[in-house]
Amino acid sequence: MAGARHLCTQLLSLTTAIFVGNCVLARAAVGQSIPAALPADCSAYASITLPAEAERVPVPKTPPACASYRSYRGIGRPVNYSEARACAWRERLAQKADLGQNQEEPIAWVVGGSLILADIYFNGAGVKRNIPLAMRFACESEKEMAMLALPDIEKLNGSPRAHGHFEFCDYAATTFTMNFCSSYASKIEDDRRSRYYNSLKSSMTPEQRAAFEKLLVAQNAYIEAHASEVDQGGTIRGMRTIGSQDILKDLFHTEVVHFERKKWPALSGHQITMADVLLHREYEKTLQQLRTQTKDEIDQGAVTADHLSNVEETWEAYRNAWVTFARLRYPTAVPAIRAEITFDRLRLLKTIR
Repeated sequence: MAGARHLCTQLLSLTTAIFVGNCVLARAAVGQSIPAALPADCSAYASITLPAEAERVPVPKTPPACASYRSYRGIGRPVNYSEARACAWRERLAQKADLGQNQEEPIAWVVGGSLILADIYFNGAGVKRNIPLAMRFACESEKEMAMLALPDIEKLNGSPRAHGHFEFCDYAATTFTMNFCSSYASKIEDDRRSRYYNSLKSSMTPEQRAAFEKLLVAQNAYIEAHASEVDQGGTIRGMRTIGSQDILKDLFHTEVVHFERKKWPALSGHQITMADVLLHREYEKTLQQLRTQTKDEIDQGAVTADHLSNVEETWEAYRNAWVTFARLRYPTAVPAIRAEITFDRLRLLKTIR
């Protein structure tokens, strides 16, 4: 998802679209693909007729736990557009009734209901494509987001993207929605990586598989703990934390892929020998710097020395799990792999100040 990276460009495009998009959209019947022009005003989409199935959905009394985004993107389950749509109608009504967040599926509070319906109808996922209806739902979700998406929608001229899904989350305009959309993007990538790891297990011996499972648990514990090493100040702290954690997840995935292809770390004997020494020096240096944090800095979410030392213990368990697995799966490369995991940690410590 590229929304946050292109936000400034999209804001400029939006300004242009608002000035030139003063056309009036006639009421569109369900099934219409795209009008001659799309207005840059969410009020123009409010009268777009809803599909008949929407009228048959009862208003829920509690937040639905079905999570339409999972069925829509096949996260932890097969893709099922019909199931995603049925769930999204319920989520939309729950959003309108302000029923709040289901703690079992917190992302669906925002990335669900109207937002997923917007994606479904724009992409024609199990339904006939209907751009005006998609815009109605996008406007319901976040007006600014819908307007930011409009220039790119007009460039597509009613056609689907050549590759991949069109995601309204790419155009999230507020930090609130950006945080939820970042979590959604992370879930998609987590599922992709998980499928790869599961495919690897079929080629492993029982001992290797057991060690790999323990490595995945240790990796997850380390990445969860790493959140406390990320500055928690500001409104984008959620995005910042998820982004930093995703870097570690991608690094782990890349290294597993490389090691499975017998692409071992390109380290000299001296580097392998010095890895622990260099890490210890950097750790002590960072620890001393964090001990100088003021109370105001800490109150504003700064990383502390205690945070660092707690995560370091979790990382050591993760490195040990890597070594155990490497001895079984990549026995000729254990010293180099251990050193590479150590240098990964050293490079991360250099970013913590």
